[in-house]
Amino acid sequence: MKLIAHKVEILGGESEKLEYEMITKKIKSSIAISDSPALLPDDPTMVGLWPKLKSAAQELTVAERLRRSILLRFHGDADGICGAFALTGVLHCKAFQQNSAIYGVRDALRDISLIGQENKPLVLLLDFGSSDPCAEGLELLKAAGIEYVVIDHHPLGKTPPEKTISPFQVDKKASKYTAGYLACEIASAIGFDKGKALELAKIACAGDKSDILPVGKEEVRKAMVLDYLASHVSFGNNLDFYKSVMVKDELFSSISTQAEESIEEAARKAMEGMKSSKTQNAELETFIFPLGRVVKRGEWPPSSKVTTRVYDKIRDAPENKGKAFICLGYTERSIIMRISDEAVALGLSANGLAENIKISMADFVDGGGGHVKAGAIKVKVGFVKEVLNEVIREIEKKSGIG
Repeated sequence: MKLIAHKVEILGGESEKLEYEMITKKIKSSIAISDSPALLPDDPTMVGLWPKLKSAAQELTVAERLRRSILLRFHGDADGICGAFALTGVLHCKAFQQNSAIYGVRDALRDISLIGQENKPLVLLLDFGSSDPCAEGLELLKAAGIEYVVIDHHPLGKTPPEKTISPFQVDKKASKYTAGYLACEIASAIGFDKGKALELAKIACAGDKSDILPVGKEEVRKAMVLDYLASHVSFGNNLDFYKSVMVKDELFSSISTQAEESIEEAARKAMEGMKSSKTQNAELETFIFPLGRVVKRGEWPPSSKVTTRVYDKIRDAPENKGKAFICLGYTERSIIMRISDEAVALGLSANGLAENIKISMADFVDGGGGHVKAGAIKVKVGFVKEVLNEVIREIEKKSGIG
């Protein structure tokens, strides 16, 4: 049977808006979505955030059914990549890697040029986009008539983007609910296989050292390979490359071995130059080590991975069991912080330290942030020693034992 149109009327202005709203409302009313998260149904923070996640799932389902033009920008690490895997499993969209944590004016103009003239465009930012430096770029999208949704787990800026989904909207210490995990919950609500969503969420959590889901050695290995690959590909890479590597056992194994060996070697070299200091009552120990001679900017392993590996080695040493400590790895441009659970219990927060340093040494730093247990400070070249000393003073003051 053929349907023949005898008349086609193109709506515009207010008529188009009203008709579109009516169609959207009808589609939403037909969408059946669970009243609780699929992966963490009993978690208080996720139960609190679920209305926003559910609303996002409905909005994306409507966009998919109306064949809207969707552009997904995912952060270039295991967390962002796994979330992108899940979302592209239920959405037809263009997906590209974003290596910067900032969505700036140049990014916005690029995306306006890319999809601005297509059917009711929608931009998704995954694992970045909620900080204040992103506001200007997002305002440009809005001015161009492009809707956006930000799915992020980094601390919110002073004025979060209008359409942001963040665990910080429910819990002030919620960075462990990674963006990749949140994307897996949304994808599962739309119809993505729950088993696959759980597998990807675990890898995302492994990549960001989150303990919200049980993570095994295989998830850690897969996260490391994705991080390794992401560090070697250029800006704008899509997901096909990652998918092809993950299904080729021999290639995956070879890359895994190379990534592991290079991190281990870099950590060993970093620890050769490591120094430590204790507070007067020895309740907190700070480990400080230079990274300049073991890492190269833009290459694997990054300073963050090396610092994390050094942190792991210190934590796993029998003599350090239950010890409160903090690791500070530094280059000429940055200071990387990793904090133990015991140190967090004393009142330390990596993001809190970064925020205080940005205020107290505004002329010496270019930014910084992170989570409770992990963070970084961007330092102007030539001032790393001064900023490092200030971080140490701040640690003693914030811990309440200095």
